[in-house]
Amino acid sequence: MDILINPRQTEDPGKDVPVPAHLQQDLAPWGSWQYRQYAFGHILTQSFLHKHYRIYIYRFLIDTPVHLYFSCSLPTIALRHMLSGQVFADVAGFGKVLLEPLRYGLIYLPQGMNKAWFEAGTAESLHMELEYTWLEEMAESNHEIAGLMHRVTSASKEGKMLAPAPLDYNVQETLSSIRSSRETGGYLLMEFKTGILKILTSYGKAIKEQEYFEALPNVPDKELLISIHDTIRSSPRIQYTLARLAKQHHMHEKTLSRHFHRLFNISLSAYVQEQCMARAWFLISTTSRPLTEIANELGYTEISNFNRAFRRYYRMSPQALRNAKLSGNDPENVLPG
Repeated sequence: MDILINPRQTEDPGKDVPVPAHLQQDLAPWGSWQYRQYAFGHILTQSFLHKHYRIYIYRFLIDTPVHLYFSCSLPTIALRHMLSGQVFADVAGFGKVLLEPLRYGLIYLPQGMNKAWFEAGTAESLHMELEYTWLEEMAESNHEIAGLMHRVTSASKEGKMLAPAPLDYNVQETLSSIRSSRETGGYLLMEFKTGILKILTSYGKAIKEQEYFEALPNVPDKELLISIHDTIRSSPRIQYTLARLAKQHHMHEKTLSRHFHRLFNISLSAYVQEQCMARAWFLISTTSRPLTEIANELGYTEISNFNRAFRRYYRMSPQALRNAKLSGNDPENVLPG
C-alpha cells in the first residue's frame, strides 16, 4: 500500500530526514524504515515485505489536519489495528469507517484509492496485507480461518465490512510480540506466521461471539452492557466492581446487576473474577514478569490478596504455577483434585 499526499501525485513531495532520538527506541528490530517530512508534519513508515504478507507500522505526526490517500495496486485482505490515535477513513466501495485503538479487524480492500482524515496530533497503526491464496491454504486446515474467510468474502460482495473486534489481552500480547521480535531468518518468519494465525483465529471467534451477542434478548441498555463486558475482558481489573461501574454509567446497581446476568448468564462480579484470574494465569504461564507486577496490573495493591484470590480460584498458588511452567510440567496436571 502506498501513501499519497494527492490522489493524482506522480512524485512524493516529502523529504527524507533522520529519525529523531525519541522515536528510534520504537523502531521494530526487523523492519526497514523511512522517515519523511511534509508541509503538514512527518510520517514514519516501517515495513517488512514477504510473498505471503506485508507488515507496515505507520506513525503519523500531524501538525496541520490533512487528508491522506492510501493506494492499493491490487485487491488485498488486510488486518488493521490502531496502536494510538484515531483516523476517519473512506474505503472505496464500503463507505466511512472510524479506526480507533483497542479494536482490530480484517477488511477487504479493493484496488483503488482510499482516503483518510488525520487531525493534528499523533496516530500510529499496524497494518498487515495478507495474500489471498496463502489465507486459503491456511483455511484448509483451520476451520476458524475458513469461517472467517467465508465471512469476509460474503461481506465484501454485499459492499459491507466485518465489524472490528475488541482487542483482548491475548491479541495485545501477540501484536506486541510481533512488533518487538528480535528473531531473524526462518525463526522470524515462523513467529510472524504463528502470530498472524493467532490473530486471525481470535478475530474469527470474536466475530462469532458478536453474532451471538446480537441474538441475545433485547434487554435495556444492551449495547452498553456489551461494551462493559468487552472492557472487562480487554483489560480486567478487580476495581471493576458493580458499584463503580453502575456509578460510571449512571445506572442503578440492581438494574446493572440484573440485566448483566440476564444477558450473559453470569453475575458481573463473577465475570470480573473470571477474567482477572484468566489474565493472571496467562501472564504467569507465558511470561517471566514478577508476580507483584502481575498483581498490580490486575489492581491488587497487596500481593497477599492476589495470592489468596488465585489459590481460591485455581486451588494452587501463583508461584506453584510459575514453578510448574519452569520445570516443563503441564500446569493442568498439577492442579489439586
